[in-house]
Amino acid sequence: MTTRIGDADSGSVLFTCTLGKEPHFFIRQNSLIFRQKHQKDLVLFSDSDSPDEAQHLLNALTDALVRRQKTKLFWRNLFFGLGFLALLAIGSHSVLSETHTTTHVPLDRADATSAPLLPEEHATEKGLMQDPSPALTTLAHNLRAAAQRKIFTVPLTTGHSRTIYVFSDPLCPHCRDLEPTLEAIGKKVNIEIFPVSLIGKKATAEQVIPVLCASPEHRKALWHSLFDDPPLTPSASCDIGEKALAVNDKAFSAYGFRGTPQLISDDGRPIPFSALKNEDTLAIFMNAAHQQEKHHE
Repeated sequence: MTTRIGDADSGSVLFTCTLGKEPHFFIRQNSLIFRQKHQKDLVLFSDSDSPDEAQHLLNALTDALVRRQKTKLFWRNLFFGLGFLALLAIGSHSVLSETHTTTHVPLDRADATSAPLLPEEHATEKGLMQDPSPALTTLAHNLRAAAQRKIFTVPLTTGHSRTIYVFSDPLCPHCRDLEPTLEAIGKKVNIEIFPVSLIGKKATAEQVIPVLCASPEHRKALWHSLFDDPPLTPSASCDIGEKALAVNDKAFSAYGFRGTPQLISDDGRPIPFSALKNEDTLAIFMNAAHQQEKHHE
């Protein structure tokens, strides 16, 4: 922050200081003092002959800080408001939810190369076909847009033509069990994790927020470290990470999801655990919408 005499842009510089999270300015013995956490008090201005000058300067600084805070809050609210809207689907999405209470079935690694992910000719397994709907299409669009912003997700794998979105809480036992499966199927599809604090609440937030604070390319390693025993000591939090997790939690509730892990295909369909039995069943499920379109032609 720079304070000038006279013109705000070209006047002589009176003093410059770097503002942290909690800056404080106050008057002491006709001097204007700057106090910041973990730093010594700094005398910015002192004039025993004109005690009113320090007060006038304090008033001007207060006005400037208020304007700065209002501007900061405006952009922050706009930023995360748009993020929230990007995640919220239009209308009710309770029809999309599926309660995962069955025992997790890990992917058979022996079948890892048994079938392409999108086979051109595959018999559609009974029970896996689901007609596309506007709600599913909207959900898919919103999740894709949110992931592309690189704020709300942990990209586990990239570079593939198809994507699976996963709402996961690292303190959820089923989420922990699912990690090896995600690693295996991630060789064929992109995996985007939307962290939520459904199970662990505050404990989850303490682990997840530092992950979302990191740059996208470093989040994968940090996410995996949460499943170590013992887990990696969390690093410092940040405002963006806190807000991102809050948006994910609100979106999870707004979509009507009832449990973690919640897997969604890139066409908006919830993915049942039965589709993760091996790569053949996953390929059939992921290609079901494509096969439905061919049947209607």
